[in-house]
Amino acid sequence: MSLALKEIQIRGEIHSNVDYTVDLLNASDFKENRIHTGWLDNRIAMRVQAERPPWYISVVGGALYKTITSNTDTVSEYVSYLVKGQIPPKHISLVHSTVSLNIEESKYTIETIRSGQGSYRLRMNGSVIEANVQTLCDGGLLMQLDGNSHVIYAEEEAGGTRLLIDGKTCLLQNDHDPSRLLAETPCKLLRFLVADGAHVEADVPYAEVEVMKMCMPLLSPAAGVINVLLSEGQPMQAGDLIARLDLDDPSAVKRAEPFNGSFPEMSLPIAASGQVHKRCATSLNAARMVLAGYDHPINKVVQDLVSCLDAPELPFLQWEELMSVLATRLPRLLKSELEGKYSEYKLNVGHGKSKDFPSKMLREIIEENLAHGSEKEIATNERLVEPLMSLLKSYEGGRESHAHFIVKSLFEDYLSVEELFSDGIQSDVIERLRQQHSKDLQKVVDIVLSHQGVRNKTKLILTLMEKLVYPNPAAYKDQLTRFSSLNHKRYYKLALKASELLEQTKLSELRTSIARSLSELEMFTEERTAISEIMGDLVTAPLPVEDALVSLFDCSDQTLQQRVIETYISRLYQPHLVKDSIQLKYQESGVIALWEFAEAHSEKRLGAMVIVKSLESVSAAIGAALKGTSRYASSEGNIMHIALLGADNQMHGTEDSGDNDQAQVRIDKLSATLEQNTVTADLRAAGVKVISCIVQRDGALMPMRHTFLLSDEKLCYEEEPVLRHVEPPLSALLELGKLKVKGYNEVKYTPSRDRQWNIYTLRNTENPKMLHRVFFRTLVRQPGASNKFTSGNISDVEVGGAEESLSFTSSSILRSLMTAIEELELHAIRTGHSHMFLCILKEQKLLDLVPVSGNKVVDIGQDEATACLLLKEMALQIHELVGARMHHLSVCQWEVKLKLDSDGPASGTWRVVTTNVTSHTCTVDIYREVEDTESQKLVYHSAPSSSGPLHGVALNTPYQPLSVIDLKRCSARNNRTTYCYDFPLAFETAVQKSWSNISSDTNRCYVKATELVFAHKNGSWGTPVIPMERPAGLNDIGMVAWILDMSTPEYPNGRQIVVIANDITFRAGSFGPREDAFFETVTNLACERKLPLIYLAANSGARIGIADEVKSCFRVGWSDDGSPERGFQYIYLTEEDHARISASVIAHKMQLDNGEIRWVIDSVVGKEDGLGVENIHGSAAIASAYSRAYEETFTLTFVTGRTVGIGAYLARLGIRCIQRTDQPIILTGFSALNKLLGREVYSSHMQLGGPKIMATNGVVHLTVSDDLEGVSNILRWLSYVPANIGGPLPITKSLDPPDRPVAYIPENTCDPRAAISGIDDSQGKWLGGMFDKDSFVETFEGWAKSVVTGRAKLGGIPVGVIAVETQTMMQLIPADPGQLDSHERSVPRAGQVWFPDSATKTAQAMLDFNREGLPLFILANWRGFSGGQRDLFEGILQAGSTIVENLRTYNQPAFVYIPKAAELRGGAWVVIDSKINPDRIEFYAERTAKGNVLEPQGLIEIKFRSEELQECMGRLDPELINLKAKLLGAKHENGSLSESESLQKSIEARKKQLLPLYTQIAVRFAELHDTSLRMAAKGVIKKVVDWEDSRSFFYKRLRRRISEDVLAKEIRGVSGKQFSHQSAIELIQKWYLASKGAETGNTEWDDDDAFVAWRENPENYQEYIKELRAQRVSQLLSDVADSSPDLEALPQGLSMLLEKMDPSRRAQFVEEVKKALK
Repeated sequence: MSLALKEIQIRGEIHSNVDYTVDLLNASDFKENRIHTGWLDNRIAMRVQAERPPWYISVVGGALYKTITSNTDTVSEYVSYLVKGQIPPKHISLVHSTVSLNIEESKYTIETIRSGQGSYRLRMNGSVIEANVQTLCDGGLLMQLDGNSHVIYAEEEAGGTRLLIDGKTCLLQNDHDPSRLLAETPCKLLRFLVADGAHVEADVPYAEVEVMKMCMPLLSPAAGVINVLLSEGQPMQAGDLIARLDLDDPSAVKRAEPFNGSFPEMSLPIAASGQVHKRCATSLNAARMVLAGYDHPINKVVQDLVSCLDAPELPFLQWEELMSVLATRLPRLLKSELEGKYSEYKLNVGHGKSKDFPSKMLREIIEENLAHGSEKEIATNERLVEPLMSLLKSYEGGRESHAHFIVKSLFEDYLSVEELFSDGIQSDVIERLRQQHSKDLQKVVDIVLSHQGVRNKTKLILTLMEKLVYPNPAAYKDQLTRFSSLNHKRYYKLALKASELLEQTKLSELRTSIARSLSELEMFTEERTAISEIMGDLVTAPLPVEDALVSLFDCSDQTLQQRVIETYISRLYQPHLVKDSIQLKYQESGVIALWEFAEAHSEKRLGAMVIVKSLESVSAAIGAALKGTSRYASSEGNIMHIALLGADNQMHGTEDSGDNDQAQVRIDKLSATLEQNTVTADLRAAGVKVISCIVQRDGALMPMRHTFLLSDEKLCYEEEPVLRHVEPPLSALLELGKLKVKGYNEVKYTPSRDRQWNIYTLRNTENPKMLHRVFFRTLVRQPGASNKFTSGNISDVEVGGAEESLSFTSSSILRSLMTAIEELELHAIRTGHSHMFLCILKEQKLLDLVPVSGNKVVDIGQDEATACLLLKEMALQIHELVGARMHHLSVCQWEVKLKLDSDGPASGTWRVVTTNVTSHTCTVDIYREVEDTESQKLVYHSAPSSSGPLHGVALNTPYQPLSVIDLKRCSARNNRTTYCYDFPLAFETAVQKSWSNISSDTNRCYVKATELVFAHKNGSWGTPVIPMERPAGLNDIGMVAWILDMSTPEYPNGRQIVVIANDITFRAGSFGPREDAFFETVTNLACERKLPLIYLAANSGARIGIADEVKSCFRVGWSDDGSPERGFQYIYLTEEDHARISASVIAHKMQLDNGEIRWVIDSVVGKEDGLGVENIHGSAAIASAYSRAYEETFTLTFVTGRTVGIGAYLARLGIRCIQRTDQPIILTGFSALNKLLGREVYSSHMQLGGPKIMATNGVVHLTVSDDLEGVSNILRWLSYVPANIGGPLPITKSLDPPDRPVAYIPENTCDPRAAISGIDDSQGKWLGGMFDKDSFVETFEGWAKSVVTGRAKLGGIPVGVIAVETQTMMQLIPADPGQLDSHERSVPRAGQVWFPDSATKTAQAMLDFNREGLPLFILANWRGFSGGQRDLFEGILQAGSTIVENLRTYNQPAFVYIPKAAELRGGAWVVIDSKINPDRIEFYAERTAKGNVLEPQGLIEIKFRSEELQECMGRLDPELINLKAKLLGAKHENGSLSESESLQKSIEARKKQLLPLYTQIAVRFAELHDTSLRMAAKGVIKKVVDWEDSRSFFYKRLRRRISEDVLAKEIRGVSGKQFSHQSAIELIQKWYLASKGAETGNTEWDDDDAFVAWRENPENYQEYIKELRAQRVSQLLSDVADSSPDLEALPQGLSMLLEKMDPSRRAQFVEEVKKALK
C-alpha cells in the first residue's frame, strides 16, 4: 500500500493527505503494530509532518517556478502591447531576476540567471548551481538538478504557493509583515491622520496619499502603535517604508529569518561528456545562446570553442557521430563504401590524429552514389545525406575552413539582429518588426531579448575576433565590412575593431604589392615598368605607404631594401628633397642613408638615417653616419632618423598598447642612449636639431615613432609629445605646433584606420567638463592617373556621383574629407568641436580648380580675384556635398593649404578656411601667406574681396580657445538645433538658392538682417524695441528678433519680414517675464506694420526656478532636534540672514525659549524675477498676442528644436506650423508623465509629440528634415503671401504658359494631385494639370487625407486650392500606452465624403487662405457628409457649419469648379454654393460633371418606384401593350377564366424580364437631371467650362477678379468702408461701360481681357476716383455743417491743419480754397 500511495498524485483545490498517510504507514510503530488512539494523539500533539523534499530542492524548484511564471507574465504583457499597437517598455527582464522565498520560517534570496531556453544558473550567498527545466504538457515542470530529474506542480493559495515536488509537498509562504507599513504604488504622502506614537486600530486610515492627482487613504493592516518614518509631503516609490507598527499581538506574525548558508556541491544537470565533439557542440550552443540574449561566461565559452576547433580529432568524431545516426537509413552500397574507405583511411594514418580529415574523398563518394537512380530516389537521398554534406563542405579547406564556417555563422547571428537596430530608434524598429511579424509576435520578443544582451554579444564577437579572426581577417572581409558599418555608440568598439582588421588586411596587401613592385621580378613582366616610376607612384600614393615601407626595412634582398629606403626618404621629404642626393652605405652596425633637403629660399640641410637591429649598434651607427658631414654643421635643422628593426613578435593584439608594450621599452632604452654625452656631442656638432626614432613592430601594428628636439638650455635632446607618431618633416607640414591651445593640458594621438589622418584630441584633465577639441591633420597626395597605388586598390572611398563635376583639386580634398568623416561616424573620436587641416603637397594650377567639363579647354585669368573666386566656389561646392554630415559630427571648421603655380599674381601659397555655421550654410575666408615686414613672420593675409577673422595672424600662432559663439553653437548642436544667430545666414542661403534658377547675379544683396532689441537695457513690459547693429551673442534674454530685408524672386526690390527666435543656449530657451515682454512687443510691431511674423521655436517652456540666495542659507525647524528623521515643522532664516535677504522672503518673527530669534518663512519671493507664476502670467500675454497676430498679419512657426508648454501652444496659436522630423511639440516631458503614471509608459518626447502625432492631427502643416529645408519652405510659403498683409499678391511671370490646355484627362475618377499639378505618364511625359507646373505645395498632407489642400500658382498668381481624394484612405489612430486598454485602430475613410476631420481641414484651409489674401479654388467632388453616430458625436455638424461660415466671410475671389468625372451632391453642395457669398464665389462645372440632391440610384428609389417603372413599361413596351389589350379584350368579351389568368401570367413574366432594363433606363433618366447643362439652365452655376480649357479660362477669370478687387478696394478706401464690395463692383461696371460707350448689360462687360487692360491704365478711372474723393469730403463737410458745434470748431480745425502743412503746400491749399470760395 505504501508503494501504491507513493505513485498516487492528487492535485486539486482540496489538499489530500496522501503524503501524510505514506509517512504514517512507514512509521516503525505502525509496522510493528504498536498503534492506538493515544499514539495518534501524540503524533498530532508533536506536530509530526509528512516528509518534505530536501530544502535545496524546494529552494531551486521554487525559484525556477517563480522565475518561469514571472517570465511568462512578462512575455504575455509585452505581446499584449504589440497586439494593441502600443510601444512596449524599452527593457524586458527575462535573463536576470532575483527571487525571495519563505520556506519553513527561513528566507532564501536567490539570483537566477537564464543561460538558455530552459537552462538556469542560480546564485545564493556566493554559491552557484546549474539546473535545467522544461514545461510539461499538463502544466507541470520537469527539473533536472545534480544529474537527477524532479517533477514539480504548483498551486496558488491564499497563504502562498504550494509545490508538489516528486509527490512531496512544500509551501512557499507569502511575505506578509503587518508591522511594516509600505507604499504600494508611487505616490505622495499628503498627511498622517494619526499622531506619531498613537494607537491605531486595524482597517482604520492612518494616512492620506496622492496618486495621479487623487487623494486616497491608507489603512492599517493590524492594531498597534504607529511609529512614523517619513515626513508629510514626501514623494514615495512602491515599496518605500512609511512607518512601523508595534503590534498589540506580536505573536500573530511569524517573521522569516534570512538564510545565510549556501547550496551544497552539485554536479551539472546532465553529465558533460569529455569527448571533443561533444564539448564543441556544448560551447557552440552556449555561444548561440549568448547571441540570443542569454548569459554565459564569455571567456570560458570562447576558450572552449577555440580549443575544440583546434583539435585534430574533431572532424573524425563528428563524422562518426553522424554516421551512427544515419547509417541504418543510408543506401546499402553508399553505407558500405563510406565505411570501408573511412576505415581504410583511418588505418593508414594512425587513427586520424596526425592527418587531415578526408572530406574531399568522402564527398566524391557521396556525389558519385547520388548520381545514379531515379529523380525521386536522388531527391530523397540528397535530403538524407544533407547533414553529412554540410559537415564535409565545412572541412573542405581543413580545420581552419571549418573554424571560418563556425565563426561566420555566429557573426551572421549577431548581424541579423543588430543591423535592425543600427540606424533606428528602438521604438521605430519594434514598430516595423510588429508589422513584419504580425502573425508571430513571439519573434519580436526573441529579437528584442537578443538585442538587450548586446553588451555580452559584442564582447563575444570581439573575443572571437581576437582569437580567430586576427590571424586571417581577409577570410571575413564581407562581414567585417558590415560590422564596421554599424552606426551607434553601443557598437563603437566592435565597429572600430572590424575597421582595424579590414585595414590590417589592406596593409598586408599593400606590403605585398610594394615588395613585388620594387623587386627584380617585376622587371620580367610584360609591362616592364621602370622602377623609378614605381617609386614615384609610391611617393604620391594616398595610402599608408610609410608603415608598409618600414615593415620592409629588414627584407633580406639588398636591392629591394635599398629601393624601399630610398622610397621612404623621398616620401617624407617629397617637397624639399634635393634630387639624386640619397646615398646608402652598408656598415657592420647597420644601413646608413644620407641626403640633402632644402626649403624655399634656404640653405641645404642634412638628413641622415641609421637602420639597426640592436640597441647596442645605435651609437656606432650614429658615429658612422656623421663622419664626413662637417660641412653641414653650420646648417640649422639637420635631421637624424634612427630605425630600430626586429619587431616584437610576441604581441598578438591589434591595438596599440602604448607605454606597456615592448616597443616602448626599446624606445626608452634608445632615449637613454641619446642621453650619453658622446652621442649627444656628436649629434650637436653635426648640427642635428631633430632626432626621429622609429621602432618596427609586428603585424598590423603601426611603427612607433618618437621625436626628440635639441634643447638649447639643457644641451640635450628631449622628446616633444605633440610630435609623437609623426615623422619630423611631415609634422612641419601638418603644423602640429599650433595644437598647443591655451587651457588644455593633455593631447591624445589617434591614427585614422588608413593612417592618412593624424587625429589629436585635446582635453583638460583638471576640468573634465571643458569641451574636448579634436584636430584632424593630413597631407593630401594627388596620384597621377596611371598610378597603380591608388585608394581604389586598397581603400576605396566613395564620394558619390557628384565627384564627376568636381575639379581635380576639389576631388582630392573631398576624398580626404570623406575618410575623416567616416572616422567620426564610426565613433572613433568623441568630440565636442573638431577642426580639420589639409595640406596639399603638389603645386596646383588654376585649371586644377576648374570643374571638369568633358574635353573643353577653359581659358581663365591668372589674377588674384580669379583665384579667390575659384577657391571660394570650390569650398562651397564641397560644403554642399558633405557639410550636413560634418555639422552633424561637430566638424566646425576645415582649412586647406595649397600652393598655386600661376603665370600671374595668383602664384603663391593660399589658405581656404571654411566655417560650418549650420548643416547647409558656411562662411568661406580666403587668405594668402604673406611675410609681415615688422615681425618677419608669415601671416594670414585676407584676399582682396574681404577681411577674414585671421587677417594678420601669424601662421604658427596656436589655435585660440573657443569663442562664446563657438561654445553656443556647440550647445545648440547638442540640442540638435541651429544657434539662433545663425538663422539669418540660413535665410540668406535659402534666398540665394531660390534665385539659382532665375538669375546669376552674384552681386545681389540677398538678405540684410537688423536685430531688434529693447530700447532700454533692463527692458520689460511696455518697453519698445529698436533696430540695432551689434555682434551676435550679446543678448541678455533668451529671445532674439530681426527684421530681415530680403530680395526674393517675387520681390526683387525687397520685402521685409519679422523673425523671432528662442535662444536655446540661454537657460534652455525658457520663457521668463523679459522673454515674454520682448515676444509681445515684437509681435505687436509685426501687427502694426502688417509684416509676416516668423517664430523659430526651440524652447523648454515657461521658466522654473528657485531663489538661490534663500536656498543657500535657510535652516530647518525640526520636530525633534535630536531625531531629524521624525520630520520638520517649518523653514526659517537666522536673524543675520534675514537682515541680508529680507526682500527675498515674507517671514514672521519667532523667539524661542532660549532667546534665539528665528524668521519663519511664509513665502519665498526671490530677488530675481522669473521664478514662478510670473512666467505663467507672461505666457498668457504672449499667447494672446500671437493669437491676435494670426488674425492681423501672417504668422508661421518653425519648430527647429523641441518646443514645450507655452512653446507648444504658440505653435498652435499661430496656426501655420512647420515641424522638423526629429523635434517634438509637447506639453510635458515623457519622464514626468511616466513618474505621474507610476510606470515606464512613454520612451521619448517624439513618441508624444513627434511628426507621427502632430502631422496627423492638424497641428503641423509641413514636416522637414533639417533647418535649411525648413527655412526654404518658409520662403516658399511667403512667395504666395503679399509683402504686407492686405497688399497686392506677389504675381510673377509663369514659365508654364497660362493658355496651355490641361493634358491630364481623368478616366473613371479624378486624381486630385494630378488635376492640380499634373502627372507623368507611363512614358515619362508630363501631363499638365490646371495649375502651374511644380507650383503646388500641399499642406496638412498627413491629416484627414480624404481632402487635399495647399497653395499653387495659376499663371504666376498665388491661389489656395482645395480638392477631394477619390480613393479610400486609411486613418491610423495610434494606441496610447498610458491607457492599458487602448488599441491601435485603422479606420477606412471613403473618398468623396466629408468626415469630421476632413471637414475641419477644409474649413481651416479656407480660413488660412482668406487671412493670406489668396484667391480660392475648390475642385468639388463630394457625394456628401458622413452622418453616422460617431461622426455626429465627433462634430461633423460643427465642422460643416464652419465651412459655411468661413466661406461666407471669404473676402477674396473664390471659384468652385466641379471637374471632369466629378460630382457634387446634397449637403456637400449646400456648404459651398455661390449663394453663401454671392459677391465672391463663382460656381462652374465641367461638361461631364454631375450634381443633384441624391445620387440617381437613390432618387429612383423615391421618385421612380416599382409601380412607376411598371407603368413606364406598359407605356413603352409593344409586347406589354399587346398583352394588356388582349387581357382587356378577354375581360370585355367575357373570355374564359383560364385565358385571363394565362395573359396575366404572361404580363407578369414580361415585367419581370424587363425590370432590370427599365431600372437602367430609370437611372439614366435620373442622371439626365444631374448634368452640368441643367445646372447652367437653372442658374446654379455660372457657366459650363470644358476640362481642357479650364486652365486658360480660370486664368483669365482670375486676373479679371483680382483686377476688380484691387479697384474695388481702392474705391472703398476712398468712399469709406460702409461702401459695400458689391456697390463698388457696380460702380466699376458703370465706369467701364461708359468708357466703352456701351449700355448696361452689354457683352463688353464680360470681356475679361479687355477689362484687365482697361484697369491697368489708371487714366481710365482716375477722374472718377477724384470725384469720389471729393464727394466723400463734401459729405464730411456736410456732416460738419449739420452740427452747430462742429461748424463752430471748423475754423480752428482748419487753422490746426494749416499749421501741420509745409509752407509751399499750405500756400497752394489756401489759393485753391480761395478759388472755391469765389
